[in-house]
Amino acid sequence: MFLSLSLFLIIIFYLYSNKNKKIGGKKNLLNIYNEELKECGNKSMNSGSWDSEYKCSELDGGVHQICIKNIKNNTPNFSLDTGQSNWSDKKLDNHNHCVCLGAWSLYNNLNKSKKTKNKILKCDAIPKNSLSNNYISKFLEGWNKWNGFEVPNQIVDGVNNLIKNCTTKNKHKNKQLLKNYCSFSKNIDSIKNTDFYKKRCKN
Repeated sequence: MFLSLSLFLIIIFYLYSNKNKKIGGKKNLLNIYNEELKECGNKSMNSGSWDSEYKCSELDGGVHQICIKNIKNNTPNFSLDTGQSNWSDKKLDNHNHCVCLGAWSLYNNLNKSKKTKNKILKCDAIPKNSLSNNYISKFLEGWNKWNGFEVPNQIVDGVNNLIKNCTTKNKHKNKQLLKNYCSFSKNIDSIKNTDFYKKRCKN
């Protein structure tokens, strides 16, 4: 009987452990550097569309996965420019926010004539899933069809600027970032045909 009970407990432990290892299991979410996903916010910040652990882990609904640092000052008029209410400019200084890649892409496209600020994303808080076909499928027609305010090829500006923002001096991180970017983008002609992609994804 003791042996049967022990076997039963081992099976339960195994099933529970595997459950947390599934894609989307919050305990094992990776970021775009293939490292453990970090928090976008903290308890001192107002709600920023993150989960109970302050992570941009949302895989359904609004799929808010792109962590913008100090959204009010780094991306002024973010919500207005992307067809929403003026919530982003009403955030407190230095408060971060998880946004949808559809909105991030549109914002970059509409503001590409302006001088782009570097390092406005908290990159270790952006899930690897944001560079995947699985993420795109959450939108009815992909990133270029988000909320009715789309512009042609906004996805190019959004994805490529994400990579530019998240390129670091750490060679290992850059290698993993480009690996995820190139693997995903090779299936999207609008990105694959850019000079940015061709220079970084030579293989």
